[in-house]
Amino acid sequence: MKLNNKGFIAISLIYSFFLVFLITLLAVVSDYAHNRVLLNDVKKETQEYLNGLAAFNPVYLKYKKNDRGENINYEPLDEVTFGADIWQVVKDDGENVTLLLKRTLTKEEIETSLSNVGITNASNEDKTLMCLNRYNPAVCNYENSVVFNYYSWNISIVKRIVDDFLFNDANLQKAISVGSMQNMTYSDTIRNYTTYIRIPLSSEFDIIRDNASWYLTLASRTNGMSTIGYGSNLVTAHNTYKNIRPIIMVKKST
Repeated sequence: MKLNNKGFIAISLIYSFFLVFLITLLAVVSDYAHNRVLLNDVKKETQEYLNGLAAFNPVYLKYKKNDRGENINYEPLDEVTFGADIWQVVKDDGENVTLLLKRTLTKEEIETSLSNVGITNASNEDKTLMCLNRYNPAVCNYENSVVFNYYSWNISIVKRIVDDFLFNDANLQKAISVGSMQNMTYSDTIRNYTTYIRIPLSSEFDIIRDNASWYLTLASRTNGMSTIGYGSNLVTAHNTYKNIRPIIMVKKST
């Protein structure tokens, strides 16, 4: 009597496929576990790298120390590192320090900000206009050289640029989130503002003595043109190119 081996062969094939499936599954799981370990190592190295960057780009400002290690106030024009930039001290009120960016905003920073809001013909290399010498509902609202609204910081080109500078600086955004940067209240004589960033006030000009940069002061009307104070002279706000150096206020931390 001849034996029927078909059933045995079928079962053998099933077990073989099952065994291959288990081996493949084990390989996939093993590979996943290995990749997970590699990913955790990369994440750890990345975090250590970012922590290292934080040491060079702090988002806090320590108290200034004297020779005996005692806390003392910063002096005007002292230089400090905050975030990724060097700043100059304008004022130290004991708890907060007003800082002026030591450098001027670059041509690239200005042009990027202007392109984001669709403003053209307002910059010249690393300098920019405060307003535009034509009617623009979004920028200063000049209708013509006789009938116009007074210069207003709130809708000026320069304010748009410094606001954009703050928005795109990750270090300063982190400083705001941890409570290091403080809101400032100030006025352009038309209205009061509260914000994290601005340009120097006219009262700060004697400390800064930067004749090439914009600062905030009284708007007035001269020969049908809007003018703002600039050093000892008045200049037309919308046809003069000047640099931009933002100001922030930072809380001192122990």
